[in-house]
This record gives sequence, C-alpha cells and structure tokens, in this order.
Amino acid sequence: MKSKKYGVVSLHKEFPTDAACLQFIFNARHSTECSCGGLYRMRTGYKKFQCSKCRHAISPLAGTIFHKSDTPLTVWFHAILFFSNAKSSISAKELQRELEVTYKTAWRMANLIRKALPQSDEPLDGEVEVDAGYIGGKGIAGKNNVNLSQVMADKSVVMAAIERKGRMKAEVVPDAGALSTKNFLWKNVKQSATLMTDSAKVYEISAAPFKRETVNHSKGQYVRGRAHVNNVEAFWARRIKKITTSTNNTIYGTNTTIYNTSTNIVEVTNYRHIFKKIQKTHLFYYAHCLI
Repeated sequence: MKSKKYGVVSLHKEFPTDAACLQFIFNARHSTECSCGGLYRMRTGYKKFQCSKCRHAISPLAGTIFHKSDTPLTVWFHAILFFSNAKSSISAKELQRELEVTYKTAWRMANLIRKALPQSDEPLDGEVEVDAGYIGGKGIAGKNNVNLSQVMADKSVVMAAIERKGRMKAEVVPDAGALSTKNFLWKNVKQSATLMTDSAKVYEISAAPFKRETVNHSKGQYVRGRAHVNNVEAFWARRIKKITTSTNNTIYGTNTTIYNTSTNIVEVTNYRHIFKKIQKTHLFYYAHCLI
C-alpha cells in the first residue's frame, strides 16, 4: 500500500497554531485525566496544562528539545517535517532560509533534532547489502600512487548495511579489516540474514556464519540474480556528491559527517550518533521520537 504524502499543506491543516502543536505533544506524553479525577486543560497564555480539580500543572515541553525555546512550535514542526521529507542532507543555512530564522537558531534546531532521534537496536534481517566506504581526507596520491597509503589513512572508514525494502545502519569503524567488519556485522545484522556483498576477501572471514551471495566488480559483474549491492552503492554516490558539492567539502579522520534522510537511510553525525528513518515518511514518527 502506497504511503500517504505528508507535506507543508497537510502540516498547516493539522497544526495551524502553537496551541495545536502543544496539544499534540501533551497527548503524546501525558493522559488528559489527572489521578485526582480531574481533567487537564490548557492554560491560556501559558505552555502548561492544569488540572480542573486539584490545580496541578504540567509543562509538556519539559525534557524535550522544545523546552525553554522562544521559537514557535509551528516553526519547530516545520523544521521536523523539512528533515523528514528531505532527499539529502540539510544544512543550518538551508534551514535558516526555509524557516526565516537566524543562523544561530537554525543551527541549534538542526543540532537538537539530529541528536534527539535514536536508532533501533534491532539488527537487520532478510536480504542485507553490505559495503565499506572511505570518506574525507583530501589528498593527492602522486605519481605511481606513491602517497596512496597516507591518503587512505587520512580517510574515515564507514561500514553500511541496507535491509532491502527496510532499514539501514551505518557507522564509522577503525578500519576495513576483518575484525572491524565482523564486529559491525554481528552487531547490526541477524545471522539468519542473507548478505549481499562484493568479492572482497575480508568477507570470507568476517561473514563466515552468514549465508552470502557476491558479485565480482573486477570482472564487470554488478548483478547476478538477486545478488547486487546497488542500493548501498547508491548511498555512497549520494554522500560523496553531497560532500564534494558542499561548502565545507573536506572531512578529516573520525570527525566524518554523513547525513542523509532519504527513505530507509540513516544519519551518522560527527557525534557518532546514528538514527534510522522509517520507510513511511511521516511527521508523527519524528515528533514522537523527539518528545
């Protein structure tokens, strides 16, 4: 079943005012009925709900990214929707232009939204494509690749795994060796899954417990029946393009930033914080994660 589109028009219909946003957050976190038997109602002019009987007050924004923020909740919800519907990464400058706020406000909002979304600990299953990528570390290998080892050492190694028609996980790893690959696979992929990889020898050891199908890129083989790694390769292509066309296009060492909100793609920030994006893009998923 095709998921219903949810854009700015739907957002403004459902959350036209700050009061509507506040009511949504309250309903997601609290019950409208107080333990004394009274009912909580919104206090006019305050971001609080008060019991009609015992007068106990609740601030639904406490402990959330919206707490002590002077930015209207409608603007916050627009920012969350902007993140959820983005095809690629979103910079603070882009958010500043979209929301008509200051750069400082846009940076803070983007930072809090990214850090507030957790990733599920549930490992991937089914057909899972796995690949490693090298990001950042601008340099020139030189004639006959004499400086290639140093150029590669300056790059960050990122392992990525995509569950077909499902979720994705990615994280920065110390290196592309068998031990690092094994630790990533055992942590993020169920042993009942079928791995789809290229013909790199590192998988012969690290992926030993898994059922695995491969394609040999060195022989020009990119699809063999169900076996291919085109989805994860597309992920790398989008990341490299975004990085090389961004304002700050040089990334060093473990400060690698990979940020993607395409469907079924995760975000990896320089805080090494990863979060998933469910297949059905919807504002409510993001809002519930944030509150």
